[in-house]
Amino acid sequence: MRSLKALLPKPEWASYYELVYWLVGLFLVSLWCFVGFWSWWERSSVLAATTLELEQLTAAVQVQTKGLFKQAETSLVAASHWIANHPNEDPAKTAEFIDLVDQLRKTSEGLLDLRMVTHTGLLRYIPDQGQTRQTNVSDRDYFQAQMVPATRGLFIANPVLSRVTNKWGIPISVPVEKGGADTAVLFVAIELERIAATFESERPKPNGTIAILKADGTIMFRSPMEGKVVGNSIAKSDSWVQHLSVFPKGSYLSPESPFDGVARIVSYSRVPGYPLQVSATQSKDDVLTAWRLHTLILSVVALVVSLFCLLLGKALISALNSEEDAHSELERLMLTDSLTGIGNRRMLTRWLEEEILRAHRYDRALTVVFIDLDHFKGINDTYGHSVGDEVLVDVAECIRSQLRQSDHVGRYGGEEFVVLLVETTLAEALPLVERMRSAVGGLKIPKIGEPITVSAGIAQLQAGEAAGSLLQRSDKALYLAKASGRNKTCTADGL
Repeated sequence: MRSLKALLPKPEWASYYELVYWLVGLFLVSLWCFVGFWSWWERSSVLAATTLELEQLTAAVQVQTKGLFKQAETSLVAASHWIANHPNEDPAKTAEFIDLVDQLRKTSEGLLDLRMVTHTGLLRYIPDQGQTRQTNVSDRDYFQAQMVPATRGLFIANPVLSRVTNKWGIPISVPVEKGGADTAVLFVAIELERIAATFESERPKPNGTIAILKADGTIMFRSPMEGKVVGNSIAKSDSWVQHLSVFPKGSYLSPESPFDGVARIVSYSRVPGYPLQVSATQSKDDVLTAWRLHTLILSVVALVVSLFCLLLGKALISALNSEEDAHSELERLMLTDSLTGIGNRRMLTRWLEEEILRAHRYDRALTVVFIDLDHFKGINDTYGHSVGDEVLVDVAECIRSQLRQSDHVGRYGGEEFVVLLVETTLAEALPLVERMRSAVGGLKIPKIGEPITVSAGIAQLQAGEAAGSLLQRSDKALYLAKASGRNKTCTADGL
């Protein structure tokens, strides 16, 4: 006998569950998409704002650098003109020239220091106060460049560590064409320590940098000042090959620096009129620190909201489960006989309609059996209704135990039961019904001394027959069995 629950109509609970899953899923996807978009947007905005700030700083550094080197060039030109106009005087010992150099130093606020080199490479200071001809710089590139026609002229040398002051500087030299005693080269030394203070106050803190590079990739200056960086070349680096040497200006995100391992946002620009470039950088980690914190906070909030949403979804599912169980139980009670636990008349009607439809569709047999307890009113009158109820329960269970998995049994009303024998002909049904009658007759009910008997009426579904007609024929067969003396089975043949 198939379970009653399996045949109960199923409401569209799946659609409610699906709706909850979709709503929770859509909310979570939307929430985390928002977190992802906001994080991407803020990161992009921070990087874009930092890049713009660096570009503005680079432009300012470019102007400062150009002005510094232009001032150095102007100083060299002025000194060269004086020497050319005074060919018979020694500049280092002439008050007028010394005064000119002092004025140039004051104009540059001490950033520029003019010096001379003899034809043999000996260094001369202005004024000459005894330190003259004590240091040979003939191996320096700012001197050697003036000895070769190809490089003779205004020459910006690589940064050097002074042999006199032990400080880093950038020499800018010009040749002395005539006069100046034995002077062959004039150069201005830009001491890096002096310009470092200016650029240090401007560079992005804590890990940003400001740098001046030569056109061949040599680092001329870098703030913060690090001796191990100045004078090195980045000509073989990806940054130089892909950006600095290709475009006159631009911005890019650099990989880890070979000097300190810090990844930076870089803005750079060439200095018009000079073989120089300037750059301003900011540490990527420094820039994104606030963004990481904001993203972390937002992610934690989103996680808490997600957990709340999942708990809410779980609560909704639990409520739906409870509602479904209550609905199923209510429906079961509506379709179940409360006394015997088998199907009631409403359930029998549903079963019968389904089985008749199936039998007609697939041309299969179906037999209906009406079963009625004999002399049940006498049992109630003699032993009481409570005993009568016990008899109904025992009989219902006895009949149910004799059925096959595909068959059905239900209480039609009072002491009447209906059995549906699926895919069973009348001839096949007779021995099954007799087995049921025999089983009921063998019941031992302690409160009743007499045996329990039942009468049965059987009818087989005919072609095109409806449920009402089939029940009516089996009911007539039952009455025939009762009229024939009870405790027997009759068929609907001929009725």
